[in-house]
Amino acid sequence: MAEEEYSDIPYLTEGYLGKQGKFDSYELKCVSHPEPVIRLDTNKCEIVIGMAEPTRFTSKFKRMEPIQEMNNCVFTQNMGSEIHFNIAVSQTGFYKFEIYALPSGVAGPKFIDVFNYLIHVKNVDAYVEPYPKQYPMWKQEGCFVFEPMMIQKGCKYPVSFAYYIPHAVDVQVKAGEDWHKLEKEGKDIYKGYIDFSGTDYPSGTKIKLNVKFGRSNKYDILLEYTI
Repeated sequence: MAEEEYSDIPYLTEGYLGKQGKFDSYELKCVSHPEPVIRLDTNKCEIVIGMAEPTRFTSKFKRMEPIQEMNNCVFTQNMGSEIHFNIAVSQTGFYKFEIYALPSGVAGPKFIDVFNYLIHVKNVDAYVEPYPKQYPMWKQEGCFVFEPMMIQKGCKYPVSFAYYIPHAVDVQVKAGEDWHKLEKEGKDIYKGYIDFSGTDYPSGTKIKLNVKFGRSNKYDILLEYTI
């Protein structure tokens, strides 16, 4: 990127943007956005990082002015040899997005900063809700949501559910106290449908993705939406 294209961005320490020391040695690659400054005419984006070997990831997402941690604006999911970071915000401005990684075969809990982005959201053109809460098993099992990425507060319309969940034995969506079984369609793909138009769930009702993996008779919660 030409130097003049950086002229309007907020001050960042030298070397902050882009690849950090372990990015190449961990055999990672930028699939979607090779340039570290992302300028958006929308308020949503998906950043995809490729990996040559199984790798664990975490991230940090901050608004720059005013400074504000906004990690709930990032939804992380795996698909094969790629990690997908879905980002959705409700305000324009500059945001820092930091990706941390650690190969699965490397011992130790300390994730290493491998790539830093600066995201400039210039326009808000889509309604967004908070992403569902992600429980540890969601990332550990390498799952992926096709739909819904979000469910609108006070939802009164039909919602389709479709997930990729390896090693699952049974998959159910629990809406309040009501259980809805998802059917297996193809390898590790589970789909279902809930019509919320005929329901009267109170504000704040939890919609939980529950999965039984066969290691025990209990269900693990993978995702939790709030409507």
